Amino acid sequence: MARARTVAGYGIPGIVWFFIWLVVVILAICLLAFIVHWAGGALLNLRLGHFVLNVGFT
Repeated sequence: MARARTVAGYGIPGIVWFFIWLVVVILAICLLAFIVHWAGGALLNLRLGHFVLNVGFT
């Protein structure tokens, strides 16, 4: 049986920790996107043989 982590003596199930980390990751991606937008955007040109990927965003 899996042990739940405790915070201030209360057990918190793993699914709750999963959603907490999911929110943290989404906020980190949004912060990174804001920083890239503030810095002027980015451009990615990737060429692998005949495969060409051009991605640009602001």
